[in-house]
Amino acid sequence: MAVLQKHGVAGAVTLSTRGLYYSASAGNRETIHLCTQAGGALLPACVLDPRQPQVLQTITGAKMLCLLPATQKWPMLYAPLTDMLRAVAQSPDAANLPLWIEVSRPGDGTALAAELRETGYSGPVIMGSVIGENLIEAIAVARADNRVFIATDGLRGIGEIAAAVGAIGASRVVFASGAPVQALGAALAMVAAAEISDSDREAILNGNARRLLSGRNATA
Repeated sequence: MAVLQKHGVAGAVTLSTRGLYYSASAGNRETIHLCTQAGGALLPACVLDPRQPQVLQTITGAKMLCLLPATQKWPMLYAPLTDMLRAVAQSPDAANLPLWIEVSRPGDGTALAAELRETGYSGPVIMGSVIGENLIEAIAVARADNRVFIATDGLRGIGEIAAAVGAIGASRVVFASGAPVQALGAALAMVAAAEISDSDREAILNGNARRLLSGRNATA
């Protein structure tokens, strides 16, 4: 997930694998508890699983919400997801939180855009796990909706990061490591080597995530 750094102190947005693979509700409670104990070094992301609608009762204290359809093997165009996004939009604990959504399969970005239109969801949305072959689709979705961001965790080629920046601007590209599946150092090195300006690099690695997580001027 996203890594933030300021004055030598790092904080990582993190979630529970229990919430991802077993029980979203149990994992979210675990994540909130452990992040509270970490004293700010870890920022809690809660998993939303549309197959478990009661999970919305466990997101109080979250800094980010996550949907992982490919990992959990459910379709992006999915009536339970439509219901959940409507409920999130109406929840005082969730309405202004950034929503991180896995869009690793062809067509997922297009289906996501349809879900956002259908539900009227209005918060910031980060498309994660965008791989190279789906980058053009993700860019098209982001161009059509300035609430939508692209995360770097699925991008492998140095040119892919530069292409995203050139298409939608560095202010809407967000660093994500993909840890623990991917190495943090490799993810950072990919952004460091990209042919973009230092100010764009700083925005991707730090400023954009801070803005999203603070709820301030998310679509600037």
